[in-house]
Amino acid sequence: MHLFSRRILPVCLAIWLPAAAAWGCTLFGAQGSRVLGGGSLIVKNRDWRPEYQEMRMVQGPLYRYYGIYGGTENKMALKGGVNEAGLAVFSAAASSIPRKERLAMGGGSKGALKKLLGSCATVEEALASGTDLGGPKFLMLADASELAWVEVGDRDQVAVRRVSNGSLSHTNFYLSPGFQRLNLKETVSARHRYRRIEELLESQQTPYILKDLMRFSQDRTEGPDNSIWRLGSRPDGPQTLASFGVWLHPGTRPDVFIKIRYSPEDQGQEDVYQLDGAHLFP
Repeated sequence: MHLFSRRILPVCLAIWLPAAAAWGCTLFGAQGSRVLGGGSLIVKNRDWRPEYQEMRMVQGPLYRYYGIYGGTENKMALKGGVNEAGLAVFSAAASSIPRKERLAMGGGSKGALKKLLGSCATVEEALASGTDLGGPKFLMLADASELAWVEVGDRDQVAVRRVSNGSLSHTNFYLSPGFQRLNLKETVSARHRYRRIEELLESQQTPYILKDLMRFSQDRTEGPDNSIWRLGSRPDGPQTLASFGVWLHPGTRPDVFIKIRYSPEDQGQEDVYQLDGAHLFP
């Protein structure tokens, strides 16, 4: 299979936890029998320094997509979203690599999310699209039949894990054995967040609904800097700015559940709303 124009590393399906991990976003989901009513659930918690955000509906080459954007009032970048065909794609930074080294490994293809959401209908189609993702980063993708994460490394390589019945999570460090050389930076927060979301995903034996995963996204048990929902110990430091959850179910438009602050200073005053597929993509 032609995957993002890159060589594929084999991925051991056993979970591996490094000695240190990174700060940044938390990505997680469930699929198949783990979802009440079937399909896939996927959530992105967006962690960054306080900045402006907004939700936008965009017309891509083939599909409309609903995405979360962050940055300054005059310049915002897409951080992930879901399209009307039923494909969700979310990104996370490879913060286990120091920023200088990460940029030196290649930072191009900033429009990869737009290309995938605007032109692909399934995970299979996205993986086979040949889209160049640029430098090191992580993606989580979902459609109604599967979840996948993609680790983009160096040397023109990627690693992929796909799940068609179960759960999946990722934060900001490499899980693939072949990419452990890229876990260069002491990144404690991501270790805590990864361990905690894995615990939460295993804690419920009954099938999930979207609100269950959104409840996980609000977990604060690891303190202000290491929890899944991060309040932050400094006003200008990393904090959770948004949670974006999606239910992708066969034969219908995707449903979303969103908690977001639109202005940097609005911590604790986030907007919370849920939209069914018929209203999201009329």
